[in-house]
Amino acid sequence: MNTSEVVLVDLRIQPPDPRLREVAGGVVVLDHAGSLVDHAEAYLSLIGGDMVTAVVCVVVGEAGTGNPLDGVVLAMPPALRHATVLWVGDPSGVDWAPGSAPPRPVEHRDEALDRLVTALRVPALFDQVVATADELPAAAANPGIRVVSSAADPRELAEARAAAVRSLCGTDHPPSQELGAAIRQSSAPAGRDGAVLTGGVAAAKTDAVRRLGHVAGLARVLRTPRALFGSQRPTAQLGTHVAWAGQAVENYRRVVAELLHRMDGHIQVGRPSVEEVVELGVQHPREADSAEIAADLRTAVDARLAGQVPLPVLAQELRLVAANSGPQGCTAALDDVSRRGPLALAMPGFRRWPLPLPALPLEFLACGLLTVLLGPGAPGWGTGLLLALLWFGAGWLLLARRPGQAVEDGFAATAAPAVLAYGLPAVLGVAAGVVVTLVVADRVAMFSGELLTSEQFGLSSTTGVVVAVVLFLLTAAVAALSWRSAVRAWRGELRLVELENAVADLTRIAEDVAVREWQPMRRRLAIAAAATEVAGGLEEIAQTLREAGNRLFIAPPSDVDSAVVRPVPQELYAVVRGDLTDVCRGALDPAWPAAANAIRTAEGVYAQRLDRLLGEYGAEVRRHGLMAAGRFSRDHAPRDALMARMWSESPEALLALRTEATGDMTQLCRSGQLGYLSTSAGAGLVRFGPARLRRVLEHDGVHSGLAADPGITWGEGGDLVGAVRLLPLRPESVRQVLGGDR
Repeated sequence: MNTSEVVLVDLRIQPPDPRLREVAGGVVVLDHAGSLVDHAEAYLSLIGGDMVTAVVCVVVGEAGTGNPLDGVVLAMPPALRHATVLWVGDPSGVDWAPGSAPPRPVEHRDEALDRLVTALRVPALFDQVVATADELPAAAANPGIRVVSSAADPRELAEARAAAVRSLCGTDHPPSQELGAAIRQSSAPAGRDGAVLTGGVAAAKTDAVRRLGHVAGLARVLRTPRALFGSQRPTAQLGTHVAWAGQAVENYRRVVAELLHRMDGHIQVGRPSVEEVVELGVQHPREADSAEIAADLRTAVDARLAGQVPLPVLAQELRLVAANSGPQGCTAALDDVSRRGPLALAMPGFRRWPLPLPALPLEFLACGLLTVLLGPGAPGWGTGLLLALLWFGAGWLLLARRPGQAVEDGFAATAAPAVLAYGLPAVLGVAAGVVVTLVVADRVAMFSGELLTSEQFGLSSTTGVVVAVVLFLLTAAVAALSWRSAVRAWRGELRLVELENAVADLTRIAEDVAVREWQPMRRRLAIAAAATEVAGGLEEIAQTLREAGNRLFIAPPSDVDSAVVRPVPQELYAVVRGDLTDVCRGALDPAWPAAANAIRTAEGVYAQRLDRLLGEYGAEVRRHGLMAAGRFSRDHAPRDALMARMWSESPEALLALRTEATGDMTQLCRSGQLGYLSTSAGAGLVRFGPARLRRVLEHDGVHSGLAADPGITWGEGGDLVGAVRLLPLRPESVRQVLGGDR
């Protein structure tokens, strides 16, 4: 037999209930001995119930047959042959040990029967008492009991309740960011999923990147000979391409700003529509899994409650979560994009004289020197003019290929400046060389009387060729280096990298907003709604607990001398606070389906649920004791700690567990009724204790052997430790009587 629930039926104070057949589990019946036979049909209903596992009938008093000498104290109907009958001659009983001590008055006269009934309502003990009584050779037995209660003192319990209510409803605890951090972590996007930009934004970015890349390519080619020769020179329309690149970047900035404006408008006021935002270049926002959100929020709230955070403070934290988790819009990002504009790529001014003017003295000297060194006549003057033409041509070419704001300057526009800047110094150099050669030739002829030929005046033909080649190469080198220097200076002023970074920054801003605000928009809305719902439930529960919580565990009236003189044990406070916390958790249960389905709970639901649960919790504690009210607590550690403390403070509990059948107990009869008991047939003994005590003893090095004692019944419930002795009644003291027949 394995009874899971024991029901108490008291036939002493009420007529038999016609619904007795609906009772299930084990049944403890309290009845008067004088009305036992009258209730025969009630016993038939109970014993014949399909769901009843066993019946223990506790009969109080004597039946009385009219003849005090016949020794009959109990008249039983036949139906009770299938029940366990415990006869209680006197509810207070006497302290007595069979065969070793005379009966003595008990100290607490009103507790013995109540403790017996309380012990019998523990399923494991109920089953053991039934099994032990079945082995006795008698129709009924008289119980003796020796128990020690581990129940909390009512005054201490009331003090612990008051302290727990104050703690749960306190408002002086500062709100923490822990809950918000946990929720933000659960709502944070996983990676960069959803950051890919498409549509108009992607097209504008592609155009901007392409045009910037084209300008960068032209700038690279500008340093090469292709910039000066050929039909596809980068200088031809370099300024135009630079302007187009700047316009493309500004267009991209405007498209990003429009995208952010649309996202912000939809997040803030619901306009424009999602489709209008998506068509500009972002993906649809992800759907919110409300059930997952509710589960994550419940885990976070449970963790905060386990951390002993007061209910109002937790509600405040949830309000902050709702405010911070809701979509924040993208105003800051929009302002950032607006501050960056307008963007443009200015065409830097190219050096006005690509062949720098400081090179003109070199041009003059080179042309004059070559004319002088090669001597008068065609060789010297012709080669000098040829070098002058080279200087002029190089300068004109560089000046004509100079990039302008739109196109290159060209040969026609630069002819006059080239002649004045580069042609004139070269011609003057040649002229100066001619003058020098003529003057030198005249002086030689004056002194020698002979005119010098060109071969006699200058260098040898071979040396002259070498000098001419060197000067021609020098001219080309100066022109090339001057162009490269001008290009390098121009590229240094081109803000190409700055605009490339601007494009990257605009892309990052748009992607970040899409990931942080747009994609999780529906999830964040769901989190904010769920947090608001739970916060409202906690506030309602806290308000109700302040009012209804103080009706729990009301301390009995007492004078000053009997008031609580020691502080409430911390273990007791931990148990009560943990129980009330879990009762509040139970009252909050409607919030989770409401959060999962995005609906609001009607006002008053949480208060009504808390009132009901507090009533059930109080009834459970009154019925089974604080230690047995485990269904209202998910953490067994506080009760184990309280049990360990009670065990350490109660040496009587150890003696009660070691009681023998012949030991001193409170026998539930008067001293004059002991003669109705059979001491020769042997007594049944049931030792018992809470299973929680067994777990404590398993870790107790001194008394761990009790935990393994097979003679002790450990029950999941109750706060009594001790033993029940069953002494059979003499056969002649019990009479079987048909219903209504005395």
